[in-house]
Amino acid sequence: MTPKRIQAVCLRWGGFAVIATCFWIPLSTSLMDLCSALVVLLWLGSGRATVALRLLRQHPAAALAALLFLYFLVAVSYSPASAGEAFPVLMKYRELLLLPLVLSLAFDDQALIRRAENGFVAGAVVLMLVSYAMGLALIPAAKYGNSLLFHITHSFFMALLAFWALQRAIDRPRQRLPWAVVFLLATANIIFIAPGRTGMFTYAVLMGFATLQRLDLRKRIAGCLVFILLLPAGFMISTNISSRVQQALQDIIHYEPGTSRSSLGMRLDWWGNSIDLIRERPVFGHGTGSFAVRQQQLIAGGDTMPSDNPHNEYLFIGVQLGLTGLALFLALLASQWIAAAGLNRHSRFLLQGIVLTMATGCLMNSFLFDSHQGHFYAFLSALLLASPPQHPAQ
Repeated sequence: MTPKRIQAVCLRWGGFAVIATCFWIPLSTSLMDLCSALVVLLWLGSGRATVALRLLRQHPAAALAALLFLYFLVAVSYSPASAGEAFPVLMKYRELLLLPLVLSLAFDDQALIRRAENGFVAGAVVLMLVSYAMGLALIPAAKYGNSLLFHITHSFFMALLAFWALQRAIDRPRQRLPWAVVFLLATANIIFIAPGRTGMFTYAVLMGFATLQRLDLRKRIAGCLVFILLLPAGFMISTNISSRVQQALQDIIHYEPGTSRSSLGMRLDWWGNSIDLIRERPVFGHGTGSFAVRQQQLIAGGDTMPSDNPHNEYLFIGVQLGLTGLALFLALLASQWIAAAGLNRHSRFLLQGIVLTMATGCLMNSFLFDSHQGHFYAFLSALLLASPPQHPAQ
């Protein structure tokens, strides 16, 4: 077999690995990791390294993602964490390198982009159907309740599925009914089944943003008013939503620094710890994997619970890489938002939704650090960045 033939085979199977990864992202950590590892191995044999180098020059998002990972790599050298502690954290951010790799594999391949996107949507639909089957006692519930995934991750993907289905229902008149059904089922899953507050918040943000994307000024105002009126309606009809919101309010009201053991109360402690640590080394941070070590030292003798991350990606990066690293992450998100403006309407709206989801979700969670959300962000944003440019008429 000639080298060119080997490259062609690796490129083709690398595309299949991308599709498989996108399918497993909302379903299985182990299979997602396996398929993403195959993506890397097949990319190495595909001869797309030259394409990746060219795209690093042409796409600021690809360059910034690679640069941010390089920063994490360098920051291992000055971290107080041992190599055994720092390198697992570094590997959590490998998705930053996957972004330019997937971009180079999917570049100029509209069929791969479409199939990989469909793969993710199919995986999210399977996750939703399994959740309903568990909720209706048709199959045994898993360790996470009515889902295959942790409730935060599950609700995150349900919010994205609702957003995706809504966009497709609008863009595809002939398929409007089935996509409207998927949208309503995903919405009902968030309202009545999934207990994740992150997903509820993400859903509200994405639905409000979809209104701004799709309507003119007068209709935007009317749509926003209707949406605002629907929020308290959801609160009244869903004990799932009302109980979670009331619990959050109680967590804030009864918050005691260092002693609260509620989800939100501990987050407030960790955010305060993070700010203190950033103040100590504001420019370059404490190094990759340093949060757990430095927080343990900071809270020694107190009652604050230790954590491996502060459940806020901005603060997490700020502690490890300082404000310079945080600026790189913000620049990455901004570059993708700007790049979305040059894409066709379908890809533009979806990429904007992904960036907005990451930007808001990282306020309450470390989504770049988290495996499922990090892979989703890297793969789907890379695929959409590889989409055709905007037609002049759009």
